[in-house]
Amino acid sequence: MTGDAWAVAVPRRPRSAAVLVGTAGHTAPGGLRPIPQVAANVRAFADALTGPSGLFDPSRVRTRVDPGRASDVLDLMPARGGDRLDLCLFYYAGHGLLGEGDRLCLALPGSVDEPARAARTSLPVDDVLAALAHSAARHRVAILDCCFAGRAFDSPAAADVHLLTATSRTKRARYGTDAAFTGFTGELLRLLADGVPEGPGHLDLALLHRRLAVALPTAEEPCPVPGQRTAGLSGDLALARNPAHGTGRTRPGLAARAQFALRVRQEALGGASAAGPGRLARAVRLFAGIVDDGVRVFGAADPDVLAYRHAHASLVGEAGDASAAVRLLEAVVADAEAATPADAARVTAARASLTHWRTRAS
Repeated sequence: MTGDAWAVAVPRRPRSAAVLVGTAGHTAPGGLRPIPQVAANVRAFADALTGPSGLFDPSRVRTRVDPGRASDVLDLMPARGGDRLDLCLFYYAGHGLLGEGDRLCLALPGSVDEPARAARTSLPVDDVLAALAHSAARHRVAILDCCFAGRAFDSPAAADVHLLTATSRTKRARYGTDAAFTGFTGELLRLLADGVPEGPGHLDLALLHRRLAVALPTAEEPCPVPGQRTAGLSGDLALARNPAHGTGRTRPGLAARAQFALRVRQEALGGASAAGPGRLARAVRLFAGIVDDGVRVFGAADPDVLAYRHAHASLVGEAGDASAAVRLLEAVVADAEAATPADAARVTAARASLTHWRTRAS
């Protein structure tokens, strides 16, 4: 950890509580499509929170799939004036509906997707956030995996709640018919399971959002960019231990870091983010760190390191500095030729890149 890094706030296990809710099935007359992945979402997220990397005791995690009434959910929330908690977490997956005034409502099995009836047949997010606000918790977090989840930002009760949403105010959440989980929750679960090799010992909410903001729009089935709003320093709040901590300079760690850097590049070049040039510069910096660590541990002529150096040089060119790309690729070609047969695919590819960027530089 660098000297100017913020300390991660780790909630104590006995003082962390979570309510995980999902609506997978729907009944007449609502006509909403079922989302069978939601049940798996809730189970897997509970396992992640209480497993080896989790920070929650199983006895403090309450789950409910297909609650019949809004009160079935609100009754699971910590009582007002109850135990003093470090963290109270609420999670919902299912359909997001818009009630009157475009207020966000969380669908229940019998919900009707009509503005005049949505609030009466579903769970208004205002009620959930008010219950969170009234809990005796230092940190309150709501994670919403539903359409229009960003509408929660408009709730008056959200002032002191950290919000992590699958979508903006106007976007619909994604779920593939053949996928095990919904798009947002699937990426979140993957991140909690795989960790961040170059990351700190715990995965805080700000780090999770930054990684999801790259992983979701560049997924095989692209999903909307997630939203986040912090409450005070809630971005520094840990949600789980980082299972990949300390592996950043191993071969698997370097490979995982390179894969993420390439997704940052994909996001920048694909126009998934309004900050395209900044994202591309970020990809360059990520690969520079990968190359530096790879050279330090395995040597400049190591086959994997040569591949990272090649990728870094190409990114430098894509970011606008063709001359620097040429200088970097000349070194890559020289080291590759010295370490492998001249007709090796790696040498051929590096020579082709060098020719390309020489043309651009001239």
